[in-house]
Amino acid sequence: QMSHLDFDVKVPTGSDDELGRLGASINELSSKLEFTISELKTANNELQKDIEQKVQIDEMRKEFLSNVSHELKTPMTTIAGFIDGILDGTIPPDKQNYYLKIVSDEVKRLSRLVKTMLDLSRIDNGELHLNKQRFDLTSTVLSVLITFEKNIEKKNIQVTGLEDAQSLFIDGDPDMIHQVVYNLIENAVKFVNEGGYIELHVKDVNHRAEVSIKNSGQGIPADEIGMIFDKFYKTDKSRSQDKNGMGLGLYIVRTMIQQHGGDITVKSTEGEFCEFIFWLPKSGDGLTTRGTK
Repeated sequence: QMSHLDFDVKVPTGSDDELGRLGASINELSSKLEFTISELKTANNELQKDIEQKVQIDEMRKEFLSNVSHELKTPMTTIAGFIDGILDGTIPPDKQNYYLKIVSDEVKRLSRLVKTMLDLSRIDNGELHLNKQRFDLTSTVLSVLITFEKNIEKKNIQVTGLEDAQSLFIDGDPDMIHQVVYNLIENAVKFVNEGGYIELHVKDVNHRAEVSIKNSGQGIPADEIGMIFDKFYKTDKSRSQDKNGMGLGLYIVRTMIQQHGGDITVKSTEGEFCEFIFWLPKSGDGLTTRGTK
């Protein structure tokens, strides 16, 4: 039975003679074998999980590189085409401003892509350092929101929650937090349904500053919520409106918030809403300043 890995069976050891002692030794060996085999199974399972995770990460990296190539190629082709059209006269003078505006938008998109890549590189190399300053978090949220005014009007989105917002000063890196708020509001504007709403709140909660950004719309499936902050992770492509996203925005958001000693959570009901809530310490005493892995 033991040779078939059945270690529940034990040799009777009722006597104190040589056979009894032999039985006790066999039982002891059986227990050690059982423990060793159990450890080997556990190690094998962990190794298997590690291999699967590495394969998954490798696939994500390949997809990421493919997306980056696409994101670079598309605006560069557009920019080159329209500029050549202006230079060779294909685009008439009365249409040049229209196409130059498109070129300007594409240049800005390239700039955002490069910034995202630089942020990722700084995070991976442990070089994400804080430039601590005293700044108004509410003002940051409002200024970011204004940059999306055109898209908000285009989708007929109702924005609420900031009507009576008060200044809330915190210690931190204003550029990083601007990036955090920008990424979250950009997601909200991107995924909110036509004619839907975006609700924003900036709250003073004891020693914390709390920001919530909620939008109506399709929401996030329950089985994906636990993975959305992972590097390179993108929600299901058949449903995602972010076809060319790289799966880095929320990963960078969480890293920057945690660098400040805060955290971020998400709530969602599929088909109804999605809400991101992050908090930051108001005082800069506990901020990390040496970078992070």
